Amino acid sequence: MCGIIGVENNENAAVLASAGMVTLQHRGEESAGITISGKEKMKTFTAMGLVSKIFNEDILLNKLSGTAAIGHVRYTTSAKSSLTNAQPFQMACIHGNIAVAHNGNITNFPKIKHELLKKGAIFNHTSDTEILLHLIAMSKGNLADIVASSMCKLEGAFSIVILRSKLLIGARDEHGFRPLVLGKIDNSYIIASESAAIEVIGGTYIRDIKPGEVILIENGKIQKSFLYKQSKKQNTCIFEQVYFSRPDSVMFGQTVKEARVKMGQFLALQMKDIKADIVMPVPDTGYFAALGFARASNILFENGFVRNHYVGRSFIKPSQNLRDVTARLKLRPIKEVVSGKEIILIDDSIVRGTTSKRLINLLKEYGVKKVHFAVSCPPVIGSCYYGIDTPDKEDLIAANNSVEKIRKYLEVDSLTFLSLENLVKSCSYGDKKDDVFCKSCFTGKYFTKISKNTYKEGC
Repeated sequence: MCGIIGVENNENAAVLASAGMVTLQHRGEESAGITISGKEKMKTFTAMGLVSKIFNEDILLNKLSGTAAIGHVRYTTSAKSSLTNAQPFQMACIHGNIAVAHNGNITNFPKIKHELLKKGAIFNHTSDTEILLHLIAMSKGNLADIVASSMCKLEGAFSIVILRSKLLIGARDEHGFRPLVLGKIDNSYIIASESAAIEVIGGTYIRDIKPGEVILIENGKIQKSFLYKQSKKQNTCIFEQVYFSRPDSVMFGQTVKEARVKMGQFLALQMKDIKADIVMPVPDTGYFAALGFARASNILFENGFVRNHYVGRSFIKPSQNLRDVTARLKLRPIKEVVSGKEIILIDDSIVRGTTSKRLINLLKEYGVKKVHFAVSCPPVIGSCYYGIDTPDKEDLIAANNSVEKIRKYLEVDSLTFLSLENLVKSCSYGDKKDDVFCKSCFTGKYFTKISKNTYKEGC
């Protein structure tokens, strides 16, 4: 995961980009950066930490003056969290100064990097994103065709924004693994990872950028839009709606919030014979699924945890030790809510199982009588090669244990996973019947070439 945004034809491009990045902060908390151009020479400013801490008024108004900007918030899918890999990346080449920001994982990165090194390319970063700059720099022709031909060489998941002077380019891989949307504010176009980032800054969401589409925008006009490559089937990551995307973002014709409410309603149908005193979520991503469950089951909804909002998302920390510390700080049960109660506890997923076990043990310390654990997605049995930090298969609890063994490990009275069929129904909208989702982490079946050497460290 990561979050990207691009703004063009606006005197406040850096301010709008930073505000959009704050909205996308949930997609990456390790580093952030903005590239600005359109007035003076292109400049890139990156730093470690949260957007609000990095981009103060002085930097935005005085040091990042321009009319076009791209921004990036980073979440590494490896432990290589460093300023060196903070994006956007900027390069001076035959085509001028160009900057790129990327969300996803280019799975054939090692192969392409080796080929580029043989041609004399010098790499300044260890992130897979940099190869796109080198491919562009070594190509001849107009920039639109160069970007298209460069992306044809890439495999895996990649939603990308590129900046050259006042020209903003957005592009998405032919499978559409990662989201990318188009919006507008006044006479300026915006490209972002999620619709919420556009709407928060006062813009209007127009549409999704299509899988395989390249779009060029300059001076408030779409100069060109075309499909550089088209897959037989769209495969947008369904885990976006389960966990990563903001509840107020729109995906496939509905808000992510509505998809999560449906997940809870389907869980209630699957668990119709289980009785309890209350339904409660694991904050924050379990909230709307628990609300949907309560509505469908007529069991009282309660918030039984206090969530510390000064602690980041534990799933996206780069090491298990940091995840453990974050999880302990993040949640504390409210004793008067949970003590002596039979509860239905709803979380978005179980990956390693360690955090879930810790929370359940904590609830028992606070006097919970029974715990029925419900999960708003199927068991995660496959590692992700498209930009989400699921561990290797041997570390996935559901890949190596039956549901009953997991239940015993967690020491809960029952354990229910949302069925894959019901998850797809939840994430679809209206009469749309096509299955447009990547479900590889739930099926172990992948849509690109995967081997033991496939690169999975991501942007």
